[in-house]
Amino acid sequence: MSTSGIALTNRWARVSALAPRGHGATTLVLLLTWLALVVATGLRAPGFLSGQTVVAVAFNMAFVGIMVTGVGIVMMSGAEFDLSVGVTAVTSALIVAQLLVEGWSFPPAMLVAVLFGVLIGAANAWLVLWLGIHPIVATLGMMFLVSGVTRIFVDFVAIPRDSFLRQQAAGAWLGVPRVFWVMLVVFTIVGLVIRSTRPGRHLVAVGGNAQAARARGISPRRVQGVAFVLCGLCAGIAGLVLASQGDIVQSSLTAGTEFRVISILLLGGLALTGGRGRFSGVFASLLLLSTLPTAIVTWGVSSSWQPVIEGLVLAVALAVNSLREKKR
Repeated sequence: MSTSGIALTNRWARVSALAPRGHGATTLVLLLTWLALVVATGLRAPGFLSGQTVVAVAFNMAFVGIMVTGVGIVMMSGAEFDLSVGVTAVTSALIVAQLLVEGWSFPPAMLVAVLFGVLIGAANAWLVLWLGIHPIVATLGMMFLVSGVTRIFVDFVAIPRDSFLRQQAAGAWLGVPRVFWVMLVVFTIVGLVIRSTRPGRHLVAVGGNAQAARARGISPRRVQGVAFVLCGLCAGIAGLVLASQGDIVQSSLTAGTEFRVISILLLGGLALTGGRGRFSGVFASLLLLSTLPTAIVTWGVSSSWQPVIEGLVLAVALAVNSLREKKR
């Protein structure tokens, strides 16, 4: 090889060494895509870069992000995912709203709503881990069960305007809805626990190789059971977020949310088979896909196209996940 050819090869090697790889590359690509979307939409309609847009995107991130955190824990454990998280959240919102209408104070009403989410998570764990039902079948069945029973008893509830939920939780801090900061705290804590603590390492170990984890004295059933319960807890918290942001809570408010959550997780780099991924990539994916609906409207695209676009995003996320797995 000539001297110039060797020099060019060495230069390319140095450039390649500086390029981000793995999870860092995923996060960077998602953030750059989000930035391009914001700049392009802002140039087309300057009003897009307004406080109103920030509030809308922040609320989308808060509600969906807490559910993403819960389902992400389940995915990292190797138990695939929880399709009942959306209806669990909306039912928790209906519960807290109904109890406030009946005169309950906020703390006990909040506790009941969150405990409902924990109960559903525990029921999913029992179906999957003790009865051996496939996670998709078990959580899909739970989704229809919770949704059907909820609609029998209540379809919507108006939230009292003088309740703590509306007067305090619905406020803003630094121009951003308070519920966004709640989501950010939950997201950060879970990410740090998974990355830096012994329970987090057990979660990753079980998701990566359950048999090897069992040989090290780790119980996959216990770890995955706790993952489902924590997912239910996150769904209950997401229900409180949902209830804090509107005049009424309807049983149909979260239609399709489960698939949006899965799209965010897969696009963010979490492996469908468990044990791999970083929550930094998931957060970047959450930011992008929470901004997209508002950007679509700003570009003049009919809202009827939103399910089509979300379906395409899910297909892309599944394809990207499949390509990642083939490279390993």
